[in-house]
Amino acid sequence: MLVLLGVVGLVALSFVLPSVLASKLAPSGSRAPAGVALGAGLRPGAAVPAFSGTDLLSGKVISSSSVYDHKTLLFFSEGVSCQACLQQIQGLQQVGSELAKAGIELVSITPDPPSALRQAIAAYGITTPVISDAGLSISQAFNTLGQGMHANTPGHAFALIYRGKVLWYHDYWISDGTMYVQPAALLAALPRT
Repeated sequence: MLVLLGVVGLVALSFVLPSVLASKLAPSGSRAPAGVALGAGLRPGAAVPAFSGTDLLSGKVISSSSVYDHKTLLFFSEGVSCQACLQQIQGLQQVGSELAKAGIELVSITPDPPSALRQAIAAYGITTPVISDAGLSISQAFNTLGQGMHANTPGHAFALIYRGKVLWYHDYWISDGTMYVQPAALLAALPRT
């Protein structure tokens, strides 16, 4: 009986504790752009914030400058703590040829440390670029923090960027309550510009 009460208590804490700690875990200086809710991303037409991170697969630096001349779909997720997020990367890899036809490169960004992320990359057979954002600077710059399932993580957000502008942004966790979107539905939602 005591074990059952302990388990019930732990489960209850898993729902209460993240919201209690959220304000203490938020990066210093966390704020949304003017007129945009915290965690709601960036509006289409907004300038792409300067960012830089190392692709854990190739070792190459991916930055706002290096992707300037081609459309890039940034996928912000909770990473290794979210199986659906890693399955999302797999699903998008399966429609990679369709993304390529549209001239779009996929880059996944998670808040995991490189060591944990490398293990997940191997386990899930991920072949597209993945950046560790353990310091949360990229996620914060794109205003993805604050409304995920867990305190201080992105939800399940996508930003299509090109030539220094955000073309499209959508967080499927905030709007649809899902941590996995069918790749065909995501492709259909992307603007054809």
